[in-house]
Amino acid sequence: MSNYNDNSSWSERFSWIITIVAMVLVAILSIGLLCALFIQPKEGKKEDTEQAAVIEQAAVTDGDGNVMKEGVIYPMPATMSFSAVPLAQFAEPSGTTVTNADASIDVRITATVYPADAAEKGVDYSVAWQNAPVHGSEPVTDYVTVTPDSDGSLAATVSCKKPFGSDTIVITVTTRDGGHTDTCLVTYVGVATEMSISGSGISTKTTAERGTYYEVGTSKTYTFDISLSNALGSGCSGDLSVTDIGGSGSLYFGEMRIEGGAFTRFTNMQKKDISSLADKFITSATISDGKLVVTTAKTLITNYYSSHESDILSGVDYYYDRYVYQDDGSGLVSGVLTSDNYEAKAAENVAALESCYFTVTVKDNVSGLSQTIRLWPVSSVSGVALSENELQF
Repeated sequence: MSNYNDNSSWSERFSWIITIVAMVLVAILSIGLLCALFIQPKEGKKEDTEQAAVIEQAAVTDGDGNVMKEGVIYPMPATMSFSAVPLAQFAEPSGTTVTNADASIDVRITATVYPADAAEKGVDYSVAWQNAPVHGSEPVTDYVTVTPDSDGSLAATVSCKKPFGSDTIVITVTTRDGGHTDTCLVTYVGVATEMSISGSGISTKTTAERGTYYEVGTSKTYTFDISLSNALGSGCSGDLSVTDIGGSGSLYFGEMRIEGGAFTRFTNMQKKDISSLADKFITSATISDGKLVVTTAKTLITNYYSSHESDILSGVDYYYDRYVYQDDGSGLVSGVLTSDNYEAKAAENVAALESCYFTVTVKDNVSGLSQTIRLWPVSSVSGVALSENELQF
């Protein structure tokens, strides 16, 4: 009887051990499943995101728009297009642009000879103009060259040395055995990597408060040159547009009441971002023949008001959204409310005015580049008169 009880005890113990082990395994599997369901992988590194953004502006693409990267040998495509985005940017997203005069954009290609077991697989590459009304009288190798890795090599480097506009170039590969040929058409897109805007005959000013800006007169039209460039210097394809007319800085504006031309008061004063009033001072900004054309309004911000009403019977004039200016001796007083503290807000406007400016932003829709210029209107000469219309000698 005692032996039976001993055996039963060991059997029960073994069963408990099996049960505990099973429970532990189930717990481990459950935790793993929960981790798989609820623990999300980390987002890619910022550098990876920047790299992907750079690759969107490919130096060279095939006919299907696929990027042809540096350091990779690609089967010779039917067509390829150079955009002149520096390949250095693929290695270093924040790298510097190639600017030396001997810069070129290179891509590696290889030909395939059929059948694969052919005894002689040597080929020769050649390059020629296909349709070149602009550059056809110049040597094609001034623009595109093909350099085999070695004599007869299937692999070669195609180099674009400078822009060739809308002309097209054809690369031909010819087998040494049998003279079989295939071709690749090469075009130039010219995506810009740098963009700048400069005033044509307009000088810039620089202050600590505004930075560098253009001082423009009222009721005038100005033309600004827009320059697009890349690793090959010029020949960039651009699709320019004005994306924003804005401003920087905030000022107080309010309702100005004048009684009999003598008693003046500001009320209902509110601080406004001058970007909301930009179109009142920069009346138009357009692209014409690849240039930025800006037209200014006839008023200055210190003289601005949105509308005017005159009550002839009471002799009271109302100016709405009037720039709050300092008392020049005309007897300005604050409003009825304490919050209408005119003197403090007028003084704040004077202090803030030197930091205010308007902006015009231009974007190149091909490359995605944009540039913003700063403008500040100043009073312009509107006429001239002599004090005496007649002279006697």
